[in-house]
Amino acid sequence: MSVQVRHIQYVIAAADHGSFRRAAAALGVEESAISRRIRELEVRLGTNFFIRSPNGVTLTHAGTTFVQRGRKALMEIGLARAE
Repeated sequence: MSVQVRHIQYVIAAADHGSFRRAAAALGVEESAISRRIRELEVRLGTNFFIRSPNGVTLTHAGTTFVQRGRKALMEIGLARAE
């Protein structure tokens, strides 16, 4: 499994919204898709990005780093598309 743009978008949305449910609603996808793709990515990379609780999600240190780099990656992809 490679890291796809949507995986990065899902992690960032979950971080921004504080829950998979709210991220899914914002992106117009099923909550299960967000949860499954993020979990697959975490397993693939060998780290957790979120601390999960009944009230939502909080970024781990690794998650914070991933989101920072993910935002930069999406910005670069956007610039490349524009060119």
